[in-house]
Amino acid sequence: MPVTNALKRLMQKTRSLSYCIGLVMVVLFVYGLIRYPDLPIRECPSHTAAEYNAFSIWQTTLFIVWPIGMLIMLLLQRGKPKR
Repeated sequence: MPVTNALKRLMQKTRSLSYCIGLVMVVLFVYGLIRYPDLPIRECPSHTAAEYNAFSIWQTTLFIVWPIGMLIMLLLQRGKPKR
């Protein structure tokens, strides 16, 4: 059964969207590893309040973006036709 051009374009957009989502997830993770090499940061005398707040924001963002990104990528993979 031949694949139509519209379906090919949709599959290419799906693949591109998956790559973009994966790239955002990896960049966010690597940013945190580079920026905060002494994980986990706790509120203590060795870290300023600003450092702790910045770490908390990154950690919360990571905990929100990763599950949503994984769910979207899973849904995109389920929509692909079998070969």
